[in-house]
Amino acid sequence: MRITSHKANQFFSLLLKILVVLAAVSFIWYKVTNDETMDFDRFVDILHRYRIFSFTNIAVLVLLTIFNWYFEILKWQTLSSHVRENSFKAAMRESLASFTAAIFTPSRIGEYGAKCLYYTRAAWRKIVFLNFLGNTAQLFATYFFGIAGLLFLITSLDLALPAFNILLVTGLLFAPFILYVVMKKFKIRIKGYSIKRLEESFHKVSEKIRWKTIIFASIRFLIFTHQFYFLLVQFQVNVCYPLLIAAVFSTYILASIIPTMIIFDAFIKGGFAVWIFGLLQVPQIIVLSIVLTVWILNFGLPGLAGSFYVLKYKKAKHAIA
Repeated sequence: MRITSHKANQFFSLLLKILVVLAAVSFIWYKVTNDETMDFDRFVDILHRYRIFSFTNIAVLVLLTIFNWYFEILKWQTLSSHVRENSFKAAMRESLASFTAAIFTPSRIGEYGAKCLYYTRAAWRKIVFLNFLGNTAQLFATYFFGIAGLLFLITSLDLALPAFNILLVTGLLFAPFILYVVMKKFKIRIKGYSIKRLEESFHKVSEKIRWKTIIFASIRFLIFTHQFYFLLVQFQVNVCYPLLIAAVFSTYILASIIPTMIIFDAFIKGGFAVWIFGLLQVPQIIVLSIVLTVWILNFGLPGLAGSFYVLKYKKAKHAIA
C-alpha cells in the first residue's frame, strides 16, 4: 500500500511540475507572439532594420542579462545564508525555479511558496521573510534611482503640467512612509507579518547581509536600466545620456507602483515608457520594441531556464533550524 501511495505521489508531483512548466512556457510564448501593444512580425522587422540581431549587439544584451541574474542569484545566496549556507548553484536553482513558478501569479506571489519548497517546513516563515526582504531591497533601489530620475526630468524639461508633476513626485516620495504609518497604526499584515514582527525579523538579519542585499539590488537595477539605454542607442535615439537614463529610471519607478503578474509587466511598463519617452520625442514603436526586447531577455529567457529546475525539483530532505 505504501509503495502504491509513494508511486501516486511521484506521479502527481511530476504532473504538477509538467503543468507549471507548460503554463510558464505558454505564457511566455503568448506574450511574445500576441503582445497587445506590438505586432510580432513588425517587432521582428524593426529589430532587423536596426541590426539588433548583430553578433555584437546580441553578445552585449545577453551578457547584461547574465550579469543581471548573476546579482539576483548572489542576492538570494546572501539572504538565504541567514538560514543555511547555500552554494551559488543551489541559489541559482532556487531563484530560477521560483521565478518560473511566479510568472503567472500576481506580484510574484508564487515565488514565496516556490522557494519554501526547497526548505523544510520549520524554515518556511524565515524564507518568506527573506524573500520579502530581497524584493523590498529591489523596490528600494528602484525608488532611490527612480525619484532621482523623475526629479532630473522635471527640472530639465519644460513640462506642461508642473502642478501634476510636483504632486506626483511628492506622492512617490512620501508614499512609503505614509504606508508604513498606516500599516503600523491599523496593524495591517504583509505576508502574514505585522509591521512590528517585520521590524523584529529585520533586526535579526545581520547588518552585513542587509547591506550586501541593498548593494546587489542596486547593481541589478543599474544593469537592466543600462541594458534599456543600450537598446535606445542602437535604435539611434539622439538624446543625451542624462535625459535618457533619467527617463529609463522614471519608467521603472512608475511601473513598480502597479502590482501585476510578470506576464503583463511589459504591457504596464510599455504604457509608462511611451508616455515618458514621448516627452523626449522618441517614437512609440521604438519604445515598445525596446520594452518587449528587455522583457524577453530578463523575464522570458530566465523563465524558460527555470523550467529545467522545476522539472528537476526534489523535496528538501535535510532539516533546517
